[in-house]
Amino acid sequence: MQELAQVLLIAIQLFAILDPPGSIPAFLALTEGQDESGRARLARTTTWLVMGLMVLFALVGNYVLAALGISVESLKLGGGLLLLALSLDLVLGSRREESGEDESVVVPVATPLLVGPGTITTLIILSAYHPVHVLLAAVALVSAMAYACLRFSSALVRLLGKTGIKAMSRLMAVLVAAMAVEMIHSALLAWGIAEN
Repeated sequence: MQELAQVLLIAIQLFAILDPPGSIPAFLALTEGQDESGRARLARTTTWLVMGLMVLFALVGNYVLAALGISVESLKLGGGLLLLALSLDLVLGSRREESGEDESVVVPVATPLLVGPGTITTLIILSAYHPVHVLLAAVALVSAMAYACLRFSSALVRLLGKTGIKAMSRLMAVLVAAMAVEMIHSALLAWGIAEN
């Protein structure tokens, strides 16, 4: 039961950082002219790429830290600052929407829109604290949620409207900002710079 709670908590954190609702406008713009089956295929391909990237960083995160001689606290501080900057960018609405041809849809949506530096940093930090099977289960869950957002993007826009999608994206950004501050505070606590 405790592991299930961990999986859900990690999945919520990753969902907030990935912010699939925030990628819907870019996905729709990039797949303009595609029919529903074409969009479904691209949503599937994008999701597999997103999941593959997240699995990679979940598995090799600890080794990357060890190879580079970086402490978890240093990564928390750096990652927290990065996440804070990204979340402010999202809240202020200056996130750049990608555009391009049909064949280049998957890469811009998968990375950097979904799996960007914030996601990578978070996965590496999480890999230092959680068992691999818990991380992989959370990655699978959040990948399924991202797929649902992309696959049913047209329906979500019709249901929530562009304003609703933007509001959801801004809410995710506020959650990411809170997580970033927590990371920074945790690193400062570990170094004895801050007090609890």
